[in-house]
Amino acid sequence: DSWVVVTEGEKAADAAAVIFPEWVPTTSPNGCGGADKTDWSPLVGRRVVIWPDADEPGRKYADRVAELLRDVGAAFVCEIRLEWFLRLPDGNMRDALPSGWDAADAVTDGYGEEAGKMFLSDSGNLVAPHQEHAAMMAEYDMALEVAEAQQDGTDAYNDARSKFPFEIIEWAKGKRNGVYWLPPAEGCEIPEPLWICSVLKVTSRTRDTLQEAHGRVLEFDDADGCVHQWAMPMSLLAGDGTELRSILLSKGVEISSNRKARELLAEYLQRAKPEKTARCVERTGWHNGAFVLPDSTIGQSDETILFQTSAKATPGFSVHGTLEEWRHGVSRLCRGNSRLLFSVSTAFASPLLYLIGEESGGFNLVGHSSTGKSSAQRAAVSVWGEKSRLLTWKSTVNGLEGQALAHNDTLICLEELSQSNAQEVGDAAYLLANGVGKARAGRDGSARRPATWRVLILSSGEVGLAKHMRTGGKRAMAGQEVRLVDVPADAGAGLGVFENLHGLTDGAEMAGALGRAAEQYHGTAARAFMERLTANLDAVSSQVGAFRRAFLAETLSADADGQVRRVAGRFALVAAGGEMATVMGVTGWEPGAAGWAARRCFESWVLSRGGTGSQEEKTALAQVRLFFERHGEARFTPWDGYANGDRATINRAGFMKESNGQIEYYVLPETFKSEVCEGMDVRFVATLLRAKNVLEIGGEGRMDSRHRLPGLGNVRCYHMIPSRLEDAA
Repeated sequence: DSWVVVTEGEKAADAAAVIFPEWVPTTSPNGCGGADKTDWSPLVGRRVVIWPDADEPGRKYADRVAELLRDVGAAFVCEIRLEWFLRLPDGNMRDALPSGWDAADAVTDGYGEEAGKMFLSDSGNLVAPHQEHAAMMAEYDMALEVAEAQQDGTDAYNDARSKFPFEIIEWAKGKRNGVYWLPPAEGCEIPEPLWICSVLKVTSRTRDTLQEAHGRVLEFDDADGCVHQWAMPMSLLAGDGTELRSILLSKGVEISSNRKARELLAEYLQRAKPEKTARCVERTGWHNGAFVLPDSTIGQSDETILFQTSAKATPGFSVHGTLEEWRHGVSRLCRGNSRLLFSVSTAFASPLLYLIGEESGGFNLVGHSSTGKSSAQRAAVSVWGEKSRLLTWKSTVNGLEGQALAHNDTLICLEELSQSNAQEVGDAAYLLANGVGKARAGRDGSARRPATWRVLILSSGEVGLAKHMRTGGKRAMAGQEVRLVDVPADAGAGLGVFENLHGLTDGAEMAGALGRAAEQYHGTAARAFMERLTANLDAVSSQVGAFRRAFLAETLSADADGQVRRVAGRFALVAAGGEMATVMGVTGWEPGAAGWAARRCFESWVLSRGGTGSQEEKTALAQVRLFFERHGEARFTPWDGYANGDRATINRAGFMKESNGQIEYYVLPETFKSEVCEGMDVRFVATLLRAKNVLEIGGEGRMDSRHRLPGLGNVRCYHMIPSRLEDAA
């Protein structure tokens, strides 16, 4: 019944017996070269611990012995965790064990039976072969108790299984690896266990920051030997478990077709009570100083943090190729191309939002079809993952909310703005940039916590946001245009988004090369960037601040409007993201390249916008100008013509007369409020027109003034000289 300890050599075996006197020490003949010449069959069904020497030959010997023991049918095999012996018996620590260090050296160092008891007090000190730091023994404790109880008869067996009627069997001769249910024994017979699924280990309990959303961390191998870890929400155990089994099957777990076994799977997962705990989160991004991705967590936190979801997979974060291959295939082609550099820099800037307390927002690359807008987006997408990250605007507002949550603290790319609902796209822009989802009620009517996120948006479209909204009868507010900035996609070199083809024949060949490279190499750049970023978090804010200040000092004029300054800050953040990724050795670009690209794009935006003044003022003046262009003669009665009865004015808006070579208009009050100022604040428009010398006011301090209008008498109206609008522009 005793455990067996295998060492490399007889001297080491004798020493192991000193430290672990309850174990049976043994070894193979001829040292590390004798594993294959040894008959291991006496250890069938035994529990074996391997004590490897601390060198490469010792490592190979231990791996080979573990393989041979599994082949002959040892009950299970584990190893001594050598790192435990870094602490000497006197309490001092050493950096590493001497090469070739073994059990005999342990006795020489002063370890004895008391040290052995201390070692065995932590089951994590016995580890699975090939997994030096993965504790494996705790999950076997109950199975061992059951196995030992079998030797004492069915009563002891039933008593043991009542605590936990499941066991994991691995590498047992004649047994299929997996999770087994132990049926109750009746009479003198101990029944055969029922296979439920392939090996599925429950390693940790999870819960969120509110002590809700409880779950379990599951570890398993698929048929190709790839190790998986998945944080399973306990809510999936509700109902008949179909959704749970569907997810596990899709991830590579084999599950019995036996109906009872399928039902027992949920019971196994629910009754497992691992001691380790972890914090679960339902979105990617920053959490307590660490950056969480669906398959890994980057950076240090005071507790383990895991991404937990009920979905089969979270697309868009896959990794393919190496960072060097991405640099050569994708990043290299971006050099000398302002729109490409800017797009990729936007991807690097996304996780900086949280670190500097910046709000979400985005950019819309506007240009005709086949200008290469999608190529710029594909390059940006490759920073974080595969092509599936390139989404479409053809979605409901609720659908975009879900996508924003799934891309928290990363980049969200949306193609073809014109495919969105023109009446809803303005609300969608607000929603994405504000970072807060809709308020919703729970099933009991209580308020649910709204979803929140931080993202940078990289959109594309043949038309800009304001123009697309007009097709749906909507007028874009300045706040919407500030949140989603229209950047001309054409870089001005006659090649669409491209300026440097890197020796390729034309834009089509360049787009094809970039697309193929992004398909082959993706996901590595963001992970490398986040690893280097999290390694020095304390300095990030000052570094980003320095890059932003340098950008704004070189780019922004002193008289720029507040809206322009706000947008310039986002361009500066993109420049900082690209420059930091360059300094950290991720992009391979020359220092200053990202800043140059951001300035080019910012200048193009300012030019297409019409300057650095207030957008509300520009919109108001344009609307007033349009009103008089459309209705100047048709709806305004000539002053003298009314008295002469020359013609009737249909749908009259007021009167007009010539004075000192200018046409003056007297706009009736309700027409001014409902039509001239439609959709805008009347006082704001009137005050603006007065400041631009377009609106003449009377002596009462009011914006409207009294005039004796033909046929109407002494009434209030708005006295305007629209020709001065040209000077106001």
